[in-house]
Amino acid sequence: MKKVIITGASGYLSQALIPVVAKRADVIGLARNANVIHSQANAISVDITDRGALLDIVKTEQPDAIIHCAACNPGGSDEDMFAINEIGTGHVAEASRETDCRLVAVSSDTVFNGHAAPYADDAPTSPLPENAYAVSKARGEALIRSYMPSAIIVRTSLIYGTQTMDRGTEGFVKRLNAGDTLKLFTDVIRQPVECTALSQSICSLALDHLNESGTMNIVGDESMSRYEFGVRMLDHWNIDYADRLEAVSGVGIAGLPIDLRVVMRRAKELELPTPGVSAVLSRAIS
Repeated sequence: MKKVIITGASGYLSQALIPVVAKRADVIGLARNANVIHSQANAISVDITDRGALLDIVKTEQPDAIIHCAACNPGGSDEDMFAINEIGTGHVAEASRETDCRLVAVSSDTVFNGHAAPYADDAPTSPLPENAYAVSKARGEALIRSYMPSAIIVRTSLIYGTQTMDRGTEGFVKRLNAGDTLKLFTDVIRQPVECTALSQSICSLALDHLNESGTMNIVGDESMSRYEFGVRMLDHWNIDYADRLEAVSGVGIAGLPIDLRVVMRRAKELELPTPGVSAVLSRAIS
């Protein structure tokens, strides 16, 4: 049976990804805190910013593939973002090169500035300089291309699920519970992606489509505003937001890309699953 290492194995995406990969391979889950990694993975505690420790684990395990999900997301410190998303990603790419294994890395649509949508699979990065997350992810992509030209970098969008509440919606609920009014953008456009469908695509890229390299957009088929997506998620989870929701514009906010629609030519050619929010929620209801 093949062996796959998943970094960031305690994160939201990995909780959906590990069961998908575990059906086809032995999974080694890496995270700072191994105690919260999904039970279907052999959990190992490691900080990917520790180059030596990471290399030792990868050389010992000799995986067939590494799926790199580890990231410091928006809300973290700029220092942590560059340490994990740039430097740590470089260490993962180096480890992949040293062991000659397949590398699938998860990146973000925010590596684009939002001025030239829709973005093709091979569109160059153009992060807004005020957005530390976007800049750090773009720099991480550059290190992957430098160390491992054969790697595939998956650029994705807002990740959500219908079984476990996503981090963004969790944040909305906390603010509502605190008595705050939610301000959601009506003109910031994204293509939210369902976590299980994304996991199936990533697993396929790691174990089946081994000749695919470069960058590939994998998002949901449906474009929608942050306002509409927020409302759809709140409704799905039966959260009461009556009279505490304000529609606002994101134009002029430093570091906020407005239109991040992408083209999924490569994903469509491979027939990877990319359902939109409406289709996913419709299935959840039925």
